[in-house]
Amino acid sequence: MKKIILTILLLSTVSFYAFAGPFGIEMGMSLQEVTKISKTKPENVKDDIYSITPPNTNDLFEMYVVRIDPTYGVYLIKAVGKDITTTGYGTALKSTFNDLVSSIEGTYGKYKKTDYLEYGSIWNEGKDFMMGLVKEERTLYTKWDKSTGATLPSSIESIYVSANATSSSKGYVSLEYYSYNYETVGAAKKAKQSSVF
Repeated sequence: MKKIILTILLLSTVSFYAFAGPFGIEMGMSLQEVTKISKTKPENVKDDIYSITPPNTNDLFEMYVVRIDPTYGVYLIKAVGKDITTTGYGTALKSTFNDLVSSIEGTYGKYKKTDYLEYGSIWNEGKDFMMGLVKEERTLYTKWDKSTGATLPSSIESIYVSANATSSSKGYVSLEYYSYNYETVGAAKKAKQSSVF
């Protein structure tokens, strides 16, 4: 009998971890639930944004934040990468970005990549890649959702990996998971703000 109970407990633990969301966080978790699993006490950064240390971390990232709505729970999970020193061409940043994209692709499948430079930008040469990002005239990101043919769990609407720059020689990658009700939360917040008029 003890073996049966032990086996059931073990299986339930394995099932929990097998279906745990990104970094061990499930969309829809309440602040109380996130507090229980976070390795550090969630720190309220602004509004409904909390800085946490999730159960499962990755050496690529230095900061993790979640957005938690009182009604809908966690509706955004974001991981911010460590600084990457690179050249104006962004070689090291692009390499890290591509490696991360390959890892996410292995889990969720097909994605769409966007590498776009605004029309008329003066940062249009290869050596200007990082400055284009700094000036927000260049974007480099990938997106996973239904339109790309990605295989996502029902709780996740979309995933984004983006390359960002803080200077012509430093950048970082970020990874964002959006809940299926992200837009619902946004609409509810907007309606609440409008109701004061």
